[in-house]
Amino acid sequence: MPTDLKGWHPGELAIQRRLAFDEPMAMAWTWIESEMPEQHRVFHSTRLPFLPVTTLDARGRPWGSILTAGDGKPGFIDSPRENRLRIATHLWKGDPLLEHLEASPSAKLADRALLIAGIGIELSTRRRNKMAGWVSNLTKSGNGDVVMDLHVNEAIGNCPKYINVRDLIPHPDTHPTVTYRELDFEGRLPDEFISFIHEADTFFLGSSYVSSPANSTRFPSHVGMNHRGGRPGFVRVRPTDGRTIILPDFSGNRILSSLGNIEATPLASLTIIQFTTGDVLYLTGRAETLVGEEAQKLMPRQNVLTTLEVSGAILVRDAMPMRQRPGTLPTRSSYSPPVKLLAEELGDSAVSSVGQDAFVRLASIRIHSEDLATFEWDIMGTRSALHITAGQTAILDFTALLGGVQYQHMAEGAPSSVNDDRIRTWTISSAHAPDTPVTRFALTMRRKPGGVITGVLFTLAQRLAEVRPKLLVDARDLELRVGLVGVGGSFVLPAEPRALLWAAGGVGVTPFLAMLGALRERRGGPPVDVVFALATREPEVLLPLVRSAIGDHPPEGLSVRLDIFTDRPVPEELLAPRDGLRVSVHAGRIPAKYWQSVPNVQEREMYMCGPQPFEEAVQEGLKAAGADVSGIHKEGFEY
Repeated sequence: MPTDLKGWHPGELAIQRRLAFDEPMAMAWTWIESEMPEQHRVFHSTRLPFLPVTTLDARGRPWGSILTAGDGKPGFIDSPRENRLRIATHLWKGDPLLEHLEASPSAKLADRALLIAGIGIELSTRRRNKMAGWVSNLTKSGNGDVVMDLHVNEAIGNCPKYINVRDLIPHPDTHPTVTYRELDFEGRLPDEFISFIHEADTFFLGSSYVSSPANSTRFPSHVGMNHRGGRPGFVRVRPTDGRTIILPDFSGNRILSSLGNIEATPLASLTIIQFTTGDVLYLTGRAETLVGEEAQKLMPRQNVLTTLEVSGAILVRDAMPMRQRPGTLPTRSSYSPPVKLLAEELGDSAVSSVGQDAFVRLASIRIHSEDLATFEWDIMGTRSALHITAGQTAILDFTALLGGVQYQHMAEGAPSSVNDDRIRTWTISSAHAPDTPVTRFALTMRRKPGGVITGVLFTLAQRLAEVRPKLLVDARDLELRVGLVGVGGSFVLPAEPRALLWAAGGVGVTPFLAMLGALRERRGGPPVDVVFALATREPEVLLPLVRSAIGDHPPEGLSVRLDIFTDRPVPEELLAPRDGLRVSVHAGRIPAKYWQSVPNVQEREMYMCGPQPFEEAVQEGLKAAGADVSGIHKEGFEY
């Protein structure tokens, strides 16, 4: 089908140039069609229980609205022609579109005064299609029922890779209630709004392009609606002002229509649905896209992001006439990268500044099993002496070793590679005195199936073990160097440790190896009592690491109770008693009742490290045992 567009508008060109996409995307505007293909028309008419749309308020600010039928079922949209949609929707009180319709009398509709754009997403299949145009006719009734005729002049299919799959069912028994409405918002967002944002994994991003008089014929004004998805928490709110929302931009199709609109007209909206309760949060405000160093100052390791300073907010409870099916959970997109925190959220865990020329050189390798090994690294080229506290992490950049990742739209066999920045973070497993400069540290790593970085390192280790085993002991002659981004993390021992409770799942033992080493070297101070629960499928591998970390002669006053939970047999020699260490073996996983057996559990400083399901189970068990879980130190791990 043909397109009515005459090229990229100035905002789209500007952001493409900032990201060096202008050459490969020079003619991609021809992908946007002036009419809807037949499959789009059928999709909108038969598959969608809701349709997010963007319209403008009287001040020109974009707002996102949610169009649905009252019964929560598909079928409220019809497409009588290739460039027409008719939408019979029920708007609940509080949805911004109600006010926008009041501000746009029917007499102005013929002049394209009411611009509109929508994105149809079928969450169960990840299908999605976008459209934009204007409202050519509408009828309203007093109960919120509206019939709109849309003239569509832009239509395009779009990639599904960040959509989180949900099973939605009709829920017509709703009682929409506006619990917050402030169209001239100032100050901090309410805490419940910040939690709403941080818990969400799906956002609808509205934007607009206001044409200049000189460009109005070639590039008419229009609005846009887009989807942003990721893991819960991927969108952040700045703690310092409680008002600015940070939306990281992941690798997409490089069309950049939303970012292009924001580049030219720095306004945007976010609409967020809580699919289990039907609550909807509407936000609008001033927007700006940051690139490169500017972006990374706000969100380390994020090269492109959009900020939204909220100027209007509405919260409607119990609004959506469809809900996530009870008992089901969303299926997260495997393309979504791990959540990144803001620099100001990291606080004391902010990465130590090591300088742009810092790197580490591989010094030795100790192979513990086919998929677990400790790699030691010499620190070189730092701007100043580096100090490491037990439990902190090292951030390494493997770009120089492996090369950067070339752009790829989709990667079905390795979806995480699409946003791979070649930077990895591991907990430092060696112990270091906090007041002594560090020249070498150790990282105990698990080989991840299909992992690019660990695959290279473990392949090297195995090859050296076969042909040049002496290089495992001293690998410096290999001159294997990778960038050192920094050292950071707040998952560290308290200044005056006394009663501690540690829980580790598998390779989550690594920060505790460093902590045990630090306690081993500690002299003086009050006695330290540690209860350490370790769940593992390989006790014969991890238990020697723990025993080595605590040493043969731990200091007087250090007492460690180590409870191993495993289905594997544990060699008797690993259970031999030692001063300061008592080891017990328990069958299976850590039961919830175990935490009730921990002496003085409510008074202990608690730490846990492991996969998310493990940490959730530990937290529930501790809560049942009467512990205050709000103060738990957590250190998950993701690749």
